[in-house]
Amino acid sequence: MGWPFQALIRARRTRRGLTSGVRDSLRLLRIRARERAAEERWSDSGLLSLTRFVALDLETTGPDMRADRIISIGAVAVTARSVRHDDAFEVVVRQERESAVDNILIHQIGGQEQRGGSDPVGALVAFLQYLDGAVAVAFRAEFDATVLERELLAWLGIRVRVRFLDLAAILPALVPGTGNDSLDDWTRHFGLPPIGRHHAIADAYANAQLLLVAIEHAQRLGFTKGSELLALEKSQRWLGRRR
Repeated sequence: MGWPFQALIRARRTRRGLTSGVRDSLRLLRIRARERAAEERWSDSGLLSLTRFVALDLETTGPDMRADRIISIGAVAVTARSVRHDDAFEVVVRQERESAVDNILIHQIGGQEQRGGSDPVGALVAFLQYLDGAVAVAFRAEFDATVLERELLAWLGIRVRVRFLDLAAILPALVPGTGNDSLDDWTRHFGLPPIGRHHAIADAYANAQLLLVAIEHAQRLGFTKGSELLALEKSQRWLGRRR
């Protein structure tokens, strides 16, 4: 099914309202996407050990993935069996009005910091440039994927389906019988060092560490390609076996 007619009109108007610099950046991203298809580390047939994944987390104005806005984005790359501290991304996205007090208490991004954040258009373009088509990794990724896709449409007028790998789906398959349910459960299970939670970059690092563990277990089971992890996640979701 296509978009409703009114949604198409709104998206077109949004794109036309972008500055020439932003439109040029989006054009270059499309060109880069075509070039990237030939690179082994981005290809679905590329080796798991060489694939660049981007572990990410979004902090939002609330828990409603259909309506709440992105307050901050934190992301860090994982490749060659290591968390790449030199390949990370973090931004606070400017809000017209700050989120509710109870929400601020969770993510610790105050009203002044929210109102003084980066322009949403610039922040989202910068994130797409950083992501560079890599597979994004999150815990319960449906939330992040839905919010990100909606915000890209609202601010840039483009529909981008970022490929996500959901740790909540693959970890129970690779390490069965644990009963773990939350991100905190899994980090404790593997004895990972505690990192401040509910900060986007901290949760992104936690996701990156769990991805390294998942890759190690996958390789023990004979997985060699990044596409095999994506296929495992797809099968787990189809079977309804995400915790």
